[in-house]
Amino acid sequence: MSAPSTAAGYRHLSDHDLIAQAVLGVSDAFGELVRRHSAALRTHLRRMGAQGADADDMAQEAFITAYERLTEYRADGPFLNWLKMIAARRYLRKVKATQKYLLVDDVAPYESAPDLHQAGQNEGAARDLDGALSRLKPAERLCVTLNISGGLSHQDVSNETGLPLGTVKSHIKRGLTQLRAMMDMAEAVPAVIER
Repeated sequence: MSAPSTAAGYRHLSDHDLIAQAVLGVSDAFGELVRRHSAALRTHLRRMGAQGADADDMAQEAFITAYERLTEYRADGPFLNWLKMIAARRYLRKVKATQKYLLVDDVAPYESAPDLHQAGQNEGAARDLDGALSRLKPAERLCVTLNISGGLSHQDVSNETGLPLGTVKSHIKRGLTQLRAMMDMAEAVPAVIER
């Protein structure tokens, strides 16, 4: 396969084709991967609890790490899931190192929660979900996001966060119950988090 001559020429290629080109040193191919997945990666980080600027920085760092380790990608799942895991690990390291985001139950979320009814009228179910997630306790939010959006099993979430497995299961169950209730309050049809 020959490399397209312009950046726009990469848009039709699959992630796997882009990765193959990027491994060969075609920077525009990796640029297309960044363009294609940066919004989803930032959303994933924000849903875990990272604030806007931190989420943007961590997403950028995750892309840099992915680029440096591109030959390690095993294609055993979607490229975006691999990126999400890199980003989640960066976020967890930051949580543990700075204690800026706490993994405890007795604190309010770091980010103030928007009005769910207003968000639902203005921006739809995705905004309602983000608002509902911001109302969860930080540990519940983190566990739910890693499990649902990050695609990790309860055991994997436990391994990544260092929380006991039973605690992770409780956080996920309680968090999902609260999300469903909040989404119903906001009159949103879907109660499922983007995978």
